Amino acid sequence: MAMDQQVRQAVETVMTHVRRDLDAHLRTLTSDLLRFAQETAERSYRARVETLRTIRRIDEAATLSGILDALAQGAAAETSRGAILLVDGDRLRVWGHFGFPDAAGPVELSIGQSGVLASAVTLRQTAFVPPALDQPQTTVPEFMRVPAGHTGVVIPIVVAGEVVAVLYGDVDRLAGQEDGPVWIEDLELLVRHASVRLENVTSERTVEVLTRAV
Repeated sequence: MAMDQQVRQAVETVMTHVRRDLDAHLRTLTSDLLRFAQETAERSYRARVETLRTIRRIDEAATLSGILDALAQGAAAETSRGAILLVDGDRLRVWGHFGFPDAAGPVELSIGQSGVLASAVTLRQTAFVPPALDQPQTTVPEFMRVPAGHTGVVIPIVVAGEVVAVLYGDVDRLAGQEDGPVWIEDLELLVRHASVRLENVTSERTVEVLTRAV
């Protein structure tokens, strides 16, 4: 057999192996992408189902505490750590929290102690918590010092135009970075719904008191 023919056969053999390996890699990659897309869709579906369940629990709650409890349960399903703090003058008092290690949860504090808290209450808008390394430690409450790779938010709970409480929550972005905007939007949706329900229950109680007084 001529040398050039031997070389040609050797090259064809190598190319056959390369094409076979490439096909196998492409099949594996396609399978992984399809599985990832399916898992992402399932996560999104489960998250939406849980959001709807929380909205239903908020609607069914007949007391102010019951509404906040339903909101806290819904937030716990969306976040790694969270807390609801009630506005009392210029201070925030802890109503409840979840996900924090023992003795590391939120405590009563001044609204002005953190620019993030002050912004959320004053502007009545969601405020994002910067990683601890991006902010002087003295200006961030201990429980809000999110580590690198985490996203923290403070969402005001507004009733009749006034901020009566705030919801704090954070998650590990590295564990589900693509879902980042989704969980924040879901929390904002739950807070808006809880705010409306709190206002309704408050109005109903006011009417009841006035009716009994007549």
